[in-house]
Amino acid sequence: MNQQNVSSPAISHSLEEVRDRFELWRKTKQVGSRIPDALWEAAVALCQDHSVLQVSRGLRLNYNDLKHRVRAAEKISVPESGCCPDFVQVDFGASTLPSECTVEMEAPNGAKMKMYFKVGRGFDPLALSKAFWRQGL
Repeated sequence: MNQQNVSSPAISHSLEEVRDRFELWRKTKQVGSRIPDALWEAAVALCQDHSVLQVSRGLRLNYNDLKHRVRAAEKISVPESGCCPDFVQVDFGASTLPSECTVEMEAPNGAKMKMYFKVGRGFDPLALSKAFWRQGL
């Protein structure tokens, strides 16, 4: 059995395509030239489906440089309101209003918050949620 196949995970089709683009650029680049923005953007996009470590190894990129670019892209994608793009506002109709509710959130920086509350106690979970999402900016 080939040792290389055992130790390295299968590479996705999209990662393979971007790796081919990087290899072509590396073969034709001028000495000292920087990686084009389009290639960096493709690498950052891969980090939505793969870890930064997998992408940096697969594309032979500096881990810290890629991680910095991924974090910068995450900050750009957060709306000015401070809410995460995955934020879901739940609007309960009067007839379906639950008496108790639990909400769990996790920010890209790893911060977590879990709220348990009973409806109608003067508690504003939306304000607390907004404060939570702003803390990482």
